[in-house]
Amino acid sequence: MNQILLFAAAAAASIPLFSPAGAEARAGEQTQVVRFADLDLGSEDGVRTLDRRIASAAAAVCGPTSDVDPAGKNKVRRCRETAIEEASTRRARVLASNARTSPAPIQLTLDRQQTAGR
Repeated sequence: MNQILLFAAAAAASIPLFSPAGAEARAGEQTQVVRFADLDLGSEDGVRTLDRRIASAAAAVCGPTSDVDPAGKNKVRRCRETAIEEASTRRARVLASNARTSPAPIQLTLDRQQTAGR
């Protein structure tokens, strides 16, 4: 019985904590929400997990890379860098408040056409 409960808890923990918020995005924009209320941001592990979630959201917003298209790969890389940069201010505020006083998720919204030229 305990093994079943552990499995159910592990399965629930694996649910993605960022999700598309397409209803809020305008045409040409991609949005991902990074949730972190479940993290202990007072620990290095919690901060590392938040950073991984932000990077995953940036990858989802910017799309995949292709080794056969170096120019496209560079555009995606720039897009991801921009997305992470955009999230860094909110991340700093979250870490300063230790997220317990402000558990609102971080939202990444980028216009792919705008970031492609950067």
